[in-house]
Amino acid sequence: MTKKIKAANWIQSLKRLSIGIILIFTLLLISQKYSYRWDLTAEKRFTLTKASYHLLKNLKQETLISVYLEGDDLPAGIKNIRNHTQYLLQDMQKASNGKLTFNFININSIKNAGEKESLQKNLIQKGVLPVNLEVNSESGYSEKLIYPGAIITSGNKSLGFTILENQTIFGTQEALENSLNFLEYKIVNTISKLQQEHVPTIAYLQGHGEVSPIQVSSFNESLSKQNFQIKKVEIGIDPLLDGKTDVLIVAKPTKRFSEEDKFIIDQYVMRGGKILWLLDQIIADIDSFQLVPSIFSIPRENNLDDLLFKYGARINDNLVLDLYCAPIPIVEQIAGNPVPKLYPWVFYPIVRGEQKHPIVKNLDPVLLKFPSSIDTIRSEDIKKTILLSSSNYSKTQKTPFQISLEGAKQKPQPALFNNKDIPMAILLEGKFKSFYARRAEQSQKDLIQKENQAILNAPEQSSKMIIVGDGDVIVNEIDPNGRPLPLGYYRFSRETYANKDFLLNAIEYLIDQDGLIEARNRDISIRLLDKGKIQDQKSLWQFLTVIAPIPILLIMGIILNLRRRKKYTR
Repeated sequence: MTKKIKAANWIQSLKRLSIGIILIFTLLLISQKYSYRWDLTAEKRFTLTKASYHLLKNLKQETLISVYLEGDDLPAGIKNIRNHTQYLLQDMQKASNGKLTFNFININSIKNAGEKESLQKNLIQKGVLPVNLEVNSESGYSEKLIYPGAIITSGNKSLGFTILENQTIFGTQEALENSLNFLEYKIVNTISKLQQEHVPTIAYLQGHGEVSPIQVSSFNESLSKQNFQIKKVEIGIDPLLDGKTDVLIVAKPTKRFSEEDKFIIDQYVMRGGKILWLLDQIIADIDSFQLVPSIFSIPRENNLDDLLFKYGARINDNLVLDLYCAPIPIVEQIAGNPVPKLYPWVFYPIVRGEQKHPIVKNLDPVLLKFPSSIDTIRSEDIKKTILLSSSNYSKTQKTPFQISLEGAKQKPQPALFNNKDIPMAILLEGKFKSFYARRAEQSQKDLIQKENQAILNAPEQSSKMIIVGDGDVIVNEIDPNGRPLPLGYYRFSRETYANKDFLLNAIEYLIDQDGLIEARNRDISIRLLDKGKIQDQKSLWQFLTVIAPIPILLIMGIILNLRRRKKYTR
């Protein structure tokens, strides 16, 4: 009887084993064809945004991503970014159904000097600049030159981008986190530009004393590297309503706008045109101090107030002064010799953005020069977002107002700078109402007929515009040899501010139709090990991870063995 029971138990066990093996093989076969991964991270770092997934799923061409963030002795933070890049690209490759491929290249492993130099020049030309890292090893610190970026190639076109964010303002830790936060957006945005059939066109408005080409050459170079087409538009001469201008830039006009010019701009907005307004509301220029010791800042009459008011904003006739500001040099006589000394210049505020919006999220500070504050006006169907605002120690100064260079030497009184968050750049979105609805004059009708267009009294579609109360935000400085400096570089303090990034993000947001820029809203935190604790608690953790598990396993084995004996011994 006992033998029959044992045989029946053996057969039953064999059946269970067979069923288990069959289930395991079935699951393996299913997993090879259908795979799914649960993203249990708090910030959903391994989940693509809907816009990114849609773009990758509908790739038109084979796309190759070459990543140059590779090496054996990279610091922990850089290696973390490298690994995250690989995981992200694996997800993107899967979403693209294999149309996207990638590889990692260690530029320092290339032995051929000519090949290496050629690759380095190509990377720099594509906007991937080298970074000199300090690598910590057991023998001490050593320097290592890396190119922390990638080149994306699709068809016969290629574009590059930098993975590692600037560390100058934020510091190493926050820069590494920002690198992770922006990585998905940089990749999909670059792919989108390579895949698109229509190259976005950025037009500079001319005819009103706007900035000269050399003053915006740095920003134009950045636009060109990002695959934008650049042109100039003068109302009455060049067409603006033909649908071939994606964004119109009005950069620091100094002359009055005629009603005919405003009418064409209004009709451009009615057709869904996007505008980046960069306006100096006050006449004030630091170069004027080379001739006189003081200047009067007075309002500039550009005849745009009524048009902007209709759209939902007003640039005030004032100046924003901020204790968080850039310095200017003032020459002093020391031992009979003229010596320049830097003093804080409250008329040059260094401003930050509303961090929740993708245009300014985790953006370095932006330098403004003699900016004016902006008020939002109640307007139906228009969404208003403040992008740049002053610090907690700021104030506004009404104009006309006399500005003295010697005033910079006087220590400002913090009690007078008791305002905060004064808006200086805003975003307007929605269906804008026409300022000229049903009241166009004959001269304005003639301009419309010249462009072979019909007058629109109501908007055809929604539009966007960004208004900045400073025209110098787009102006790059010129060195003594007449060569343009990078946009955002301030030669007196030798610091680089995020003017270029702010304007590029603004252009991207105005053009973006697929919502790709929402990927900039990611919040990914790097959880690095504390090196100090590693050294102090090294022995403890070695004991807990290597020695402690052995007696625990022995005790568990003895307990299980005793239970088996008690259960099966008769």
